[in-house]
Amino acid sequence: MINLLRTKEHKWIFQKNISSANQMFEFLDAAKNYGDYANPQLMLKELKERGVYRGRSTTGASNTFGVRRSEMKFYMFGYSYPQSKKSTFYQSPMTKSIFKDNSPKNVSKMSLINLFSIQFPHPFSDTDSCFQIYVGRLILKLLTDERINKKLYIDEFCYFLPFMEKVNESIYEELISSIIEYRSLSFYQKSVLFKSVENFDDVFSNVFHECNYYFLRIFQQLGVLEIFGDSSHNDGNLFRFNHGNCGTKRTDAYKSGAKISGYIKIADDLYDDVIDLINVYSPFAHVLMPSDPEMRSNEDFINELYNNRPLNYLALLDEYFEYDQHVNTIINNMLRESRYGTRDGRSFESALRDLFELFDQSENVEIISGSGNTDVLCCMRDEDDSFYKINIDAKMSSSSTSALNSSRLTHHLELTGSKYCIVVSPRFSSGVRRDIYDTNIVAIEAEVLANYCFCLFNKNNNESIDYSLLNQLILNNLGKNISSIVQNQIDQLYEL
Repeated sequence: MINLLRTKEHKWIFQKNISSANQMFEFLDAAKNYGDYANPQLMLKELKERGVYRGRSTTGASNTFGVRRSEMKFYMFGYSYPQSKKSTFYQSPMTKSIFKDNSPKNVSKMSLINLFSIQFPHPFSDTDSCFQIYVGRLILKLLTDERINKKLYIDEFCYFLPFMEKVNESIYEELISSIIEYRSLSFYQKSVLFKSVENFDDVFSNVFHECNYYFLRIFQQLGVLEIFGDSSHNDGNLFRFNHGNCGTKRTDAYKSGAKISGYIKIADDLYDDVIDLINVYSPFAHVLMPSDPEMRSNEDFINELYNNRPLNYLALLDEYFEYDQHVNTIINNMLRESRYGTRDGRSFESALRDLFELFDQSENVEIISGSGNTDVLCCMRDEDDSFYKINIDAKMSSSSTSALNSSRLTHHLELTGSKYCIVVSPRFSSGVRRDIYDTNIVAIEAEVLANYCFCLFNKNNNESIDYSLLNQLILNNLGKNISSIVQNQIDQLYEL
């Protein structure tokens, strides 16, 4: 059989603070209802009134609420950035879709993408860094394998999967052979295997608790997996492991209170979708890592995990998401060109033009460029249907942003009759603050501009991005580097 290290510390960690899908949707529904003005105390009050949260105090504990928020991030419903407050909760594309259509069919399809997207390393899991594996892809791959009848019994799921660090084709074949061999054993022989693990009660009570009582049942309730009882499995016996010193037993019962175990399979109406996903996105592919060369920051890693890849998966299954994928590609292209674009800056200018065309208020965006003029000129529609123009100046290298020629940029404003100029760059030196002080110029880091677009597009029900908030922040902070101001405002909009 496959050789795996099995300890309490060496395993996948599935969070276990939300025990049902209903609690998840109450959380999301409360967040949706509060919209831009959500805050932790109001959310706690809302959830207590609904009976979803039962704290030990009258008002509830914000740290408990925070743990549950973290669990929603683990299950790919939302995310936050490292520099943001822990209370921020940006909607993933799947959550955005559920907010628009909460029918059981759409919920199950979006939750399938959530499962397919779960991997280790994971930004909201304490699983050890030695685990580098596409968890969701592996589970779904196994559940399509005819050699094990497209199903996994709960006990074999818990005996093998949570201890797998990595998987490739040869390891996968060894795993399949091991599962088949395991199935040929009697209940007594399987018990010997479990008990041969040092501190087996401690190890497997935790594994069965996390996997069977939480992870599997949550995805069953979300409509992704189906769990069936099987009275013939292990001759009707259950594995029982002592959890702590209070006499609690953790078992492989297929549902609460059941006396028999069972197995999991993919929900029938999702099976073809799983096949389509697995055929294109293999569980054996290189696992996304924060250390990958293209991941220049932890924000890049989170955006790739929560936005870019899920939108690729969604677009594969439904052409409805192709436009979302298109928007996401434009945002990411702007960020990439700000860092790696051509030396003359033309590719960055083109990427900024494409980005500003996404704004709902944008009427015309054109590249002017050339000596003595702005790089990009935008005509925007104001709230009263009047028009105003803005200049966009693209700066790539650190040397070009160590100092900004405010006189030149102000001259460009006079030439175009624009209200203000936005200078966009991957980063700015501290001296820029002095250069643009008391001018109609603002500076913003490309990454913050991208974050604004990611978040405001995810919030917007139209297929565009609302510019009005950014416009107001600029008008209130002319002559400043507004990067931190914009990021803080985004965090406040999504603070739960």
